[in-house]
Amino acid sequence: MTGTKERILEKAIELFNESGIEYVGMRELAAALGMRIGNITYYFPTKDELVFAISKEYSESNTALHLAMEVNSLYDFLHRCSKVFENGVKYRCLMLSMVHVMEQNQLVSENYRKVAQQRKGGLADVVAVLREKKYLKVDEEDTAWFLVAINSLIGRFWYSEAALGTRRNKLDTRIGYYLKLQAQLFKPYATKKGLDDISRFLEEHKIK
Repeated sequence: MTGTKERILEKAIELFNESGIEYVGMRELAAALGMRIGNITYYFPTKDELVFAISKEYSESNTALHLAMEVNSLYDFLHRCSKVFENGVKYRCLMLSMVHVMEQNQLVSENYRKVAQQRKGGLADVVAVLREKKYLKVDEEDTAWFLVAINSLIGRFWYSEAALGTRRNKLDTRIGYYLKLQAQLFKPYATKKGLDDISRFLEEHKIK
């Protein structure tokens, strides 16, 4: 990636995070960068393409986290969630404008649906591993499906709920609450060592 292209992406993420994707135009971005709008459209002919590039960067950074943090225990999964949540805050503009972007940007919506299916498949694999390794006692497939669906819901939309009561630039202060919510979700299905993992995770991450 060229230095100019990287600068454009970094500044766009900064401005979108501060004000929302739908409230920052290409001219405002050019002014903030101190460059002509043609310098931006050389790399990103439309705002949709710029937002798509940011969404790809976010998706790839999440994929890197998933690949680097293999899950072999409930603790591993919750710890990985903490890193994914932190990464999401860096790209909160996408999470907070998701419905608008999905409706307006075909590039993002098509890619998002593919990635969402992959992530759900990955969650299903995690639940299967945790069952196999005796961290979860889940006897029915409906329960496994429920755990996948609710974890997916929390992972994608906690940012929006948090933003209703917290300034968008302070979402990181709410990560602990939603990690606790996610951990508590597993309690009714956790074995003794699963419960021990939940307690260790909450204690080590200083979540009360």
